[in-house]
Amino acid sequence: MKKTLTIKWMSWLSLTLFMFSCKKDSTDGFLSPALKYTNPSIKIAVGASLIQSGAMVTDESTKPLVFTIDAIHYEDGKIADKLMNYKVDTYFWKAEYTGKEKTVEELNKKRTKVNRPAVDINPDNGNIVIYPEATDTTLFTKGKYIIDVRVKNSGGERVLKGALTIDVSYALPYTYRLSGLDGNITGIDVTFDRQENTGNKILVYVLKKDGSPVDPKTLFGYDYSNTPGVTDLKDWHNLGLNNPTKYTEFPDHLELEIAGFPLPFVSGQVLRIDMYNNGDINGGYFNYWFDMSILKEGIWKITIQLKYN
Repeated sequence: MKKTLTIKWMSWLSLTLFMFSCKKDSTDGFLSPALKYTNPSIKIAVGASLIQSGAMVTDESTKPLVFTIDAIHYEDGKIADKLMNYKVDTYFWKAEYTGKEKTVEELNKKRTKVNRPAVDINPDNGNIVIYPEATDTTLFTKGKYIIDVRVKNSGGERVLKGALTIDVSYALPYTYRLSGLDGNITGIDVTFDRQENTGNKILVYVLKKDGSPVDPKTLFGYDYSNTPGVTDLKDWHNLGLNNPTKYTEFPDHLELEIAGFPLPFVSGQVLRIDMYNNGDINGGYFNYWFDMSILKEGIWKITIQLKYN
């Protein structure tokens, strides 16, 4: 049985953690010279999802430790002032985002809006975070950045020069990840085509092996509910916050009108699409499921090419 992948924000993402304070130990502490990140150089595509470096390896240093970003440099060594001063409006979550929320008001009860540095750090463990809202390409340009991190504890403080290098590119205006296949199907090829830059519409085409269209009435959403009498379909009828606002089936495609983008409404999250057919398309039951998001408005055409023997 398939299990829903539940996306949870790490527990430190709450406003109170940025009010961290502590007293020094009455005895001398130890601050290791071997502090480091497990992966000191990472490639990232900003603007789609929450990016995290992972916690710093502290090598028996006395706790608590306090981590701050001391400086961010360009590859040539100059200070990246624009990036260091770049802040974004983002959200810290107080309760789990489920994707079943019906209104923005319901969402806002679960989260707190905050203004944070686009390149942020968890003061408890050194985990460097880049928020999905960091999309201003004039302030966060492509290229490599070197981050110096300051670490303090009761044993003193140290600036780790070049603690982390990030190689920045820009995310596509959509995300897609195949999650699974079952039955008489060997694969799917999914393409996203932004046909117009303005608008709030999605066109969905599913194609047979020979390229002929599938009638959307022959595909059904998989039910994830474990509660009798309650459905939890992961299909094109259920895109979050009462989307789509209009659902129209044509013999060869779906036309979905959306209240607005990004889709889903919460930056950094994804939608699960999970569809099956009982055999009238290719002679046997098949099921495919994938995760996706669309980050920019427009008229979007999504084409799903079925692959089977």
